[in-house]
Amino acid sequence: MTNQIRDLIKFRWYLFLLAFLVLPNLPLLLAAHPLSLLVRGYVNLDYLLIGLLSLFVPRIVTLVLLATAILLDFIHAVCITYLFAPAEFFHVVRYGGLLSTTRIGLIVAATMFTLLICLVTAVCTSRRASGQPRRIAFVILLVLIVLFALANLQTARRTRLLHNETVPRRITRTPTLGLIYSQIIYDRYQRGLRVGGMYAMPSATSLALNHLPDFPTYNLSASQDLQPNLVLVLVESWGLARDLALRRALVETYFDPALLSKYEVLQGTMPFAGPTTSGEKRELCQSRMGLDYDQGTQAQLDHCVPGRMHRAGYRTLAVHGFSGDFFDRKDWYPRLGFEDIWFHDRLHAAGLPDCPGPFPGTCDDAVAAWLGEKLRQPGNAPLFVHWVTLNSHLPIANPPVLKAPISCDVSPITRSNTGICSWYQLVSVVSQSVHDLALMPLGRPTIFVIVGDHAPPFANDFERGQFSPTEVPYVILLPATGIAR
Repeated sequence: MTNQIRDLIKFRWYLFLLAFLVLPNLPLLLAAHPLSLLVRGYVNLDYLLIGLLSLFVPRIVTLVLLATAILLDFIHAVCITYLFAPAEFFHVVRYGGLLSTTRIGLIVAATMFTLLICLVTAVCTSRRASGQPRRIAFVILLVLIVLFALANLQTARRTRLLHNETVPRRITRTPTLGLIYSQIIYDRYQRGLRVGGMYAMPSATSLALNHLPDFPTYNLSASQDLQPNLVLVLVESWGLARDLALRRALVETYFDPALLSKYEVLQGTMPFAGPTTSGEKRELCQSRMGLDYDQGTQAQLDHCVPGRMHRAGYRTLAVHGFSGDFFDRKDWYPRLGFEDIWFHDRLHAAGLPDCPGPFPGTCDDAVAAWLGEKLRQPGNAPLFVHWVTLNSHLPIANPPVLKAPISCDVSPITRSNTGICSWYQLVSVVSQSVHDLALMPLGRPTIFVIVGDHAPPFANDFERGQFSPTEVPYVILLPATGIAR
């Protein structure tokens, strides 16, 4: 019986090469689409290096190395898809329980399949292989690594030359090196830019503050009727489209004649770096802190807009239709100076409906209507609102679940690509909701700042290439009357 098992797993150089060239790549390649992960390259060079090493180490070591390499492959895919640095990934992985049941099930299935693949691949190698098959396997694998590495360098060179154009399709990927490089860049920000106040990040909110009369030195008690509300709407995944027709379609509602009769409209772009929380820190603090609010000094946090508005006499309100545990918003919103904080639990208890998605939570149009009721009330003090939208968080359903989806016949790219069409429809819900909100009879003049957090993190290079990787759009609505400027 022992001899039969030995014969079954006898080393064969061609099976060895096929195993390390194909099998370990399957988990990510098969899971990428269901999990909406970006994969750049079909062959992971790390697996080929492990294949070389497997000719000299026990199978159990090979098994562990393969499992670790596949895990790093998945981590790298998540990081490049959702704009995380490795350290940030390990910070947010603890929120995995907040994902939808479907995505959690897919992750479990991918994990079980990965373990099976590692076991089968390890069986195809041996450090006790006979001389000639071992030499053949070693030489061919080494040649493949060199050729693939050269091809990878050529693709990287083309990518640099193309700058913002679509990334060329890669044959290979090197996730371990990618993670190391990303972490080095992240550490540089940590030391110099992310928390350092002298490197302020420009923001649309800071532009809007320039239109508040004498902020923050005015005496509210003497002129409270003149002070406007300020509403910041951070739109999830609203990136700057390269297609001019699509770009115009997303802001067209703000140039409605009815709105123009009441507001002056300013628009432009702002730089972005990182995921949604980075966009929040950019707009609220003009900072590159990202997830690292806990590393900021209290003096830096006091400089953030909510605290400054509160000290100037404003009421401060933060709203997000998802759980307050996600990215620890329930902890750092109060530290920034928000007095009244509403997450999904409170919004749901107040009767606001939920919308489906990878992060199911309160519907954006329902939040806008709810905010309208808040803003209709005159109040004794003006209100500063920070609203982070939710429903356009990728990945999104194709088509999205909407009561009355608008037509995608606005540009060639929305007509031909269902993913970008669905994204356009969801972002347009926010645009229309803010439009309707701005036309309500509000309790006092209100400035609206509508700005994107980051480019939409589509899971393929073509769709990602339709958006700027460095800039997001903004629109500012300034009341035509009622503000002493």
